[in-house]
Amino acid sequence: DLKKADQELGKVFVSLSKPGKVDLLKHTAKVAFAMDYSGSMDWLCQNGTVQDTITRLLPIALRFDDDGELETWIFSDGKEKLKAVNLYNYKNYVKEVMLKAKMRMGGTNYAPALKDIANYYKKSSKIPAFIIFVTDGENFDKTDTDKIIIELSEYNMFIQFVGIGNERFSYLRSLDDMKGRKHDNTGFISIKDINEMNDEDLYTELLKQYINWLNGKQ
Repeated sequence: DLKKADQELGKVFVSLSKPGKVDLLKHTAKVAFAMDYSGSMDWLCQNGTVQDTITRLLPIALRFDDDGELETWIFSDGKEKLKAVNLYNYKNYVKEVMLKAKMRMGGTNYAPALKDIANYYKKSSKIPAFIIFVTDGENFDKTDTDKIIIELSEYNMFIQFVGIGNERFSYLRSLDDMKGRKHDNTGFISIKDINEMNDEDLYTELLKQYINWLNGKQ
């Protein structure tokens, strides 16, 4: 129910916006979504979990984004940019778009998608980019990922990593201690089952580190 989700998102915007700081109700950002497309994600694509995730993320794009779309990437050993998610295609997006991707499901590398997202958004750096990066496992390319995250800290971009499932996500948890960045430009939350979180809790967890980043840049 997008209308109900939007109402809950509005409440979260109010609760996270503080006097003299960024007002999320008036905030504009580019919103991107990167979804793990490794072999272990196949069942989650088939059983509706990925579709549910997309549907619940769309209200953020509708509120923030100037064109009301959720720019979308998938990543495995490589990356592929897909059609943006919007009001007209979101209901069957996984079946009609994601599962028809050219890229095959394989391993898990974060850097290729992050590099492509950086190249896509750095030309419009006056508007911040809020990147929601969802994965169910550890990556094989930690050194390359470190490099691109440090580079991204020079741009007006924030990456909210979301770990789903039972993985420990040691690498993503370690990012809080990463040195060499201009700004702390990443957040991380771990969610075993996104369907067990209500909208208010989900949006709060997704946005609280982002707004801290915005406020810290003022």
